[in-house]
Amino acid sequence: MHLFMAEKANQLLYKYQVKEFPIPLDVIEHVIYSEGISIQIAKYLTCALFCDNTIYVGQAPENNCLREYLVHEAAHMYHAGNTALLNPLTVDKNEAQAQAFAAYFLMPVGVFEAHLAKEENDYTLGEAFGVKQELVRYRKILSKALLGSGDYERYKYNFFC
Repeated sequence: MHLFMAEKANQLLYKYQVKEFPIPLDVIEHVIYSEGISIQIAKYLTCALFCDNTIYVGQAPENNCLREYLVHEAAHMYHAGNTALLNPLTVDKNEAQAQAFAAYFLMPVGVFEAHLAKEENDYTLGEAFGVKQELVRYRKILSKALLGSGDYERYKYNFFC
């Protein structure tokens, strides 16, 4: 199912001609608003959540976390219904898909692997893409799966089109 998220991430990257990494926060916000999703600050929340085409963000996290929160929560637009009414297994699946989408959107297929080929460490990769090292490690797992399945070329993001 992570391939579906790679495809969706690429579609948005192409549609909005994202060519700069790390993706500036204002570009992420533009993509989100253009897709019909609003962002609301909810000062007492300790996390971010998606409900009724609105992303609610708690206390302002650092930019790297905010990028991940916003993109992760925006990915929930691909899931129907209120997650509070779903069984825990479906909720876990939806969360995994949203995390894969965030990883692919913020570190596109091809762009990320080009950095990996330079043998950059997790810290350097995190700085290059404006994400936490935890997401870098997850993206490495996704990359390994893509390369192992032979789907890498199909999902490689070519931002020169």
